[in-house]
Amino acid sequence: MFRKLFGGNQFLKKMNTLMELYSRSHNAAATYKQLLELAPLIRTNGEEALYDLNRAALLYDMKRYRESADIVLEIKPLNPEFDARCASLKTKIMNAWQGGDSY
Repeated sequence: MFRKLFGGNQFLKKMNTLMELYSRSHNAAATYKQLLELAPLIRTNGEEALYDLNRAALLYDMKRYRESADIVLEIKPLNPEFDARCASLKTKIMNAWQGGDSY
């Protein structure tokens, strides 16, 4: 019972660790591959939305803007804070396209 209340979620633990490592290594391609391996651990809509947002952000960092935009557009609204994070990424993608970066 306490395990469910206090961090028994493997997906979130592994994803948070992975993203923390990415913040130090900045190796988007390797992190993206490892993130894809976490997909079977997703159990809730919130986890799926967070997974998709991180996936889109990594694709953006790899300058794969079209794929990133497609993923961000498919994310369903969750809560105001999360929706603001999605909007921020959408803005970055649009600015990259307008700036003439390749996609």
